[in-house]
This record gives sequence, structure tokens and C-alpha cells, in this order.
Amino acid sequence: MPIYSFEGRRPEIDGSAYISPTATVIGGVSVGERCYIGHGAILRGDYGSIAVGDETAVEEGVIVHARPEDWTRIGRRVTIGHGAMVHNATIDDGAVIGMRAVVSDFAVVGQGAIVGEMTLVKNSQAIPAGKVAVGVPARVVGDVDEHHRPMTRWAKDLYVELSARYPAGLVELPQPDPPVTALPPLVPIGVIRSPYREIGPPQGAMADAEGEVELEPRYEEGLADVAGFSHVILLFGLHRSRGYRLTVTPHMDPAPRGLFATRSPRRPNPIGMTVVRLLGVEGCRLRVRGVDMLDGTPLLDIKPYVPRFDGPSDARAGWLEAVLDRHQHDFSP
Repeated sequence: MPIYSFEGRRPEIDGSAYISPTATVIGGVSVGERCYIGHGAILRGDYGSIAVGDETAVEEGVIVHARPEDWTRIGRRVTIGHGAMVHNATIDDGAVIGMRAVVSDFAVVGQGAIVGEMTLVKNSQAIPAGKVAVGVPARVVGDVDEHHRPMTRWAKDLYVELSARYPAGLVELPQPDPPVTALPPLVPIGVIRSPYREIGPPQGAMADAEGEVELEPRYEEGLADVAGFSHVILLFGLHRSRGYRLTVTPHMDPAPRGLFATRSPRRPNPIGMTVVRLLGVEGCRLRVRGVDMLDGTPLLDIKPYVPRFDGPSDARAGWLEAVLDRHQHDFSP
């Protein structure tokens, strides 16, 4: 839990008090017996001092602070509701400060008084003991009576009990692995040079066009041992592709087909892949044959083509099997 000294000012916290692991306590802060300091609460005694009496509940998200060389005093069995703010004020024993209420500088909330939710107790304003105050600014609207006391007493006892239950009952669970919802940005590692200038070149395996892969010099070391492979797989960005449709009509067949059963360049993620024959490696340049991408295409990756891994003998070509024989002609540029 974040508990800090500041310039020699150290918190003094009774061993029976519960301080949430996500609460922050700084400097000149004293916390009495069986107190509950909730999750996300901040008690900041850096240049002023804060005193919290026994069996007081400072609930989640509360902020308590004091002016330089001055005090915020919070009595016994006080309840400060979620998200409230108390600044350089005095809150007497048994009082209740409602959720999101503000008690400002030099204000005094008397013994057993109730300050309603979202109420503003102004600078130097006093709420008399045993009174109920609401509004912005606060105004007294009645007395604390037997209608209020059972509920406030129950709530105070609840937090005293929680101060004892939380240390043993709060168990941090392991965080599940976050789902993969996004990829890091893809950064081109080079550029592909080809004879094609317009959209619509043939598939690489059906063409004999030669091209070059120009790798950025900083990646040249990664080309070690590549020359031993006859073919490599080029992964590249389809940089002139715009938008996509889930049903397309491929140029080799007039029947509409599902996008993922085609090689259409217009895809949700415009990434292309082609197997090319490796003709040679010279520094950070690869000479290749079988290019089907446009000149200037950004290169994303190079992988070796391994027939045993990438060319299963029982592979089928789906709807393309019926039309491939009609397209065995010269696709050279």
C-alpha cells in the first residue's frame, strides 16, 4: 500500500486499522483504532496534518488534505462517504458526510450531524451538532432523530467490522491474459521492384517476371543463409488497395465468390503473399522471378519457402480447380 513519509513527517497508523492497498497516505497523518481507509482514498499530510479518530470510515475515493501548518481533524466513529472531500476542516465525533459532499476550509461539522450527499459546507461554515444539512451551500433542514440513528449506527458498525475482515478476506486474484485485440504497427523493411505499374498482374507462379527486393541496409544481416533456398515467400502491403467487399467476382471466373476464397487484393487487412524463385543475393538486394506485385510495393517480411512445410501433397484448390486449366497461358508482362 502507498504509505509515504514526506520531509521527515511520517504517518502514524494503529495496527488494527485497515488501509486499502490502493489508498494513499502521505506525511503527517494519524489513523486511530479499527478505522477503515477505503480503496482510492487519499490522505495527504504533506505540509499540513490530518488526524482520524477511532472507528472512523474514510470510504472509497475520499480526499482529505490540510493547509500548510494547519489541521484537518476527523473525530471518532465518523463516516465520510464515497468520493467526498474534506479540506482543512473539523468533523466532530459521530458525524456523517454524504457521498460527493465537500467540507471546505475552517468549516466545522458538529457532533452527530449529517451532511447530505453532494452538499457544500462552505469556508468557515458551521453545521451545528445533531443537525441535518443539505444543499449548495449547505443549509440546516432538521434534526438528527430516531429515524436517522439506526441506519447511521448500522453503517458505522459495518465499516468497523470491515476493518477487521478485509486483511484476511481480500485476496488478489491472478490477472487473466488480456485478449489480443490489436497488432503493433507494421513497418515496411524494404521495397519490391517489379515491371508492373498498373493493378491486375497475374499470380506469381503463373508469371515469369523478374524483379528485385531492396531491403533497408539495417536488415542486411538477416539475409545470412537465405541464398541456400531456391524460393522465398514475400509478405507485402497492398498499398494501393482501398476498401473491401466480402463477396467478389474474381477475374478468372464470372461467379461471385467469398472474399476469403479468392486472392483479391482488396481485403480487411491489405497484406499480400507471393512465393518467388530466388535468383541471387547481393548485399541487401534479392533478385527474384515470379513477381506479381506492383512496382514500389512495401515489403513487410521475407520467409524461406520449404516444400515439406509449405507444399502439402494433398492440397486442393477448391473452385479454382475447374478453371485453372483454361488459364495456362503466358502471363509475362
